Amino acid sequence: IETVLIPAGGEQGRKPRVTVCVSSQIGCAMGCKFCYTGLMGLQANLTAGEIVEQVIAAKRMQRGEPFAVTNIVFMGMGEPFHNIDAVLKAIEILTTPSA
Repeated sequence: IETVLIPAGGEQGRKPRVTVCVSSQIGCAMGCKFCYTGLMGLQANLTAGEIVEQVIAAKRMQRGEPFAVTNIVFMGMGEPFHNIDAVLKAIEILTTPSA
């Protein structure tokens, strides 16, 4: 599973931000020629909990850093629309005010 922290901003008056890029699947069934993940084929869909855990782990890594996670993108392994139920459930959990 790929999870990546991407810091950006802070220059030219832009507000600093940290984006976490999460995966929705292990591997991918799309088979895009330019994508190494596609060569793996689809191994499994991640559960909503496994998707949320990527964000929790990223937030833990940011503890003590000057900027917290501000954005989440589904651009890691997998095609989010091919695991839409888990992705939507993860988004619901992550956007709950107490999350």
